Amino acid sequence: MRYTLAVILMVVGVVVGGLGILQKTLWAPDDQITATTQIDAEAPAVVVDPGMLNLYETPATLEVEGSGELTIAQAPVENVDAWVGNSASARVTGLATEGGLTVKSQDGKAEVPNPAGADLWTSEVTGTDEVSLDWTDDANRTAFLIAGSGEPGDVKTVTISWPSHAETPWAIPLMVIGGALFIGGIVVLFFNRSSAKKEKNRRRARQERRRKLAEYGTAFAIVPVLALSACGPEELPKPEPSEAPSSAAAGVNGDQAKRILDSVAQGIKTADEDTDASELKKRATGPALQQREDAYKVKKEIKKHKLPPAVASEKITVNYTAATDSWPRMTSLITSAGDDTQLLVLTQEDPRADYKLWSQTQLVPGTELPEIPDARKGSALLDPKTKDYVVTPEKAISDYAKALGSGKDSKEAKTFESDDFSKSIWKNQKAQKKSAEEGKAEVEYKYTPGKEIVAQGTAGDAAIVTGVIEAESTISPESVDGRTGTLNLSTPQKELTGSDSTQKSVTTKTTQVLTFLVPKDGKMRLLGGLETLSGVELE
Repeated sequence: MRYTLAVILMVVGVVVGGLGILQKTLWAPDDQITATTQIDAEAPAVVVDPGMLNLYETPATLEVEGSGELTIAQAPVENVDAWVGNSASARVTGLATEGGLTVKSQDGKAEVPNPAGADLWTSEVTGTDEVSLDWTDDANRTAFLIAGSGEPGDVKTVTISWPSHAETPWAIPLMVIGGALFIGGIVVLFFNRSSAKKEKNRRRARQERRRKLAEYGTAFAIVPVLALSACGPEELPKPEPSEAPSSAAAGVNGDQAKRILDSVAQGIKTADEDTDASELKKRATGPALQQREDAYKVKKEIKKHKLPPAVASEKITVNYTAATDSWPRMTSLITSAGDDTQLLVLTQEDPRADYKLWSQTQLVPGTELPEIPDARKGSALLDPKTKDYVVTPEKAISDYAKALGSGKDSKEAKTFESDDFSKSIWKNQKAQKKSAEEGKAEVEYKYTPGKEIVAQGTAGDAAIVTGVIEAESTISPESVDGRTGTLNLSTPQKELTGSDSTQKSVTTKTTQVLTFLVPKDGKMRLLGGLETLSGVELE
């Protein structure tokens, strides 16, 4: 019995210290938290819900394995859902037990387009057979679209991992306590062997040993309880994305806008090089498409004819993006290249479509732009018939068309600030009328406002309005007593009509795309425009 306490102390010390060592070695938590899942072979696309990569501390890594070219694209969840549409998909919604991911299936069409390079994405990464994305941002509303060629079975596994910051707070204390107990046992053993005590002291020592033994036994019992409690089931975290916006969000962010601009500019440059209308249609629509198609036709007859200016793409001066949550979408950019500053209106027909150039206007040099809404919030798209301004956007285009036809003293002209474009139109009209009179001919002008209008609000009490005016000038030879005079034609009329002279009326048509600032009160102001020749007709 003399050595009982020493033995107990040494045994308890070994057990307690061993528990501490095990927590640092065999029982040590992994340095990563990993969750993975197999993807249903019938799903052509996978959506990872917002907040999934923020379940634990970042940086998180999203890894995908499959076959062929794989893409991980990110965008607000509303845009991702719109892109998926009615196609089949697998949706990663949370964590499952034992390192898995919960997946919900959506039935639908068993194919999607290859998402690589789509204009809808704020960013993307691609790889062959495997691809990964590192994530350090907040959850916000960002979802992730994963797909390959668009066929079912391209994506096979999805894995999300986070760094593990799990600690073992009891490991060092247990090792220290275990070592102290073991040394204490050796000390007790040494003293028991080196001295003998009186019976009274032995009884007192035995009582003391019983008391300490009871205490150590309790402590020994606590250790496994603590260890077991640490291993108990924990509630799995759930994704916590930002709340859905109460109003439409900005359509295009800065990086996305530059990528779209570069693609549009390159596509139109390629079409211009070969005056290829079919290539042009890939990146142009609306008035921009019409102006360039007309220019291509003219250039086939007149080799020296200048095409509309290249899309200015060196720099985005202002991302004048629209706040929108529906399609078709319209958004604008103010861009520059050298001394040329342009306002470009872009449109996206549906979530899977590329953005196309809808209009291109060259801003008047020295134009003072109004304050534009923060690109993170976007600007409101306005109804062309809205009455919130001095005139409706629709009437602004109509009044300018009337002013061009009626002259600088007309009531419509007086609602606009003076600008060089209208001055040059009126100057040319005057010179042409004089020349026609001298040649015994008549000239008439017609300016017809188009129905296609885009209006966006500014940060102040104004709107920026872009619209189209179709202009015609018709020169008719004099006709007296059944005899009709002859008109001598010059470039471009003679090339486009195939004749140097004619006794018929000659109508020259141009397309004017114009951008205005329309305030709440006061005069409207022309910000920029682009006029192109659309054709010549004999009547």
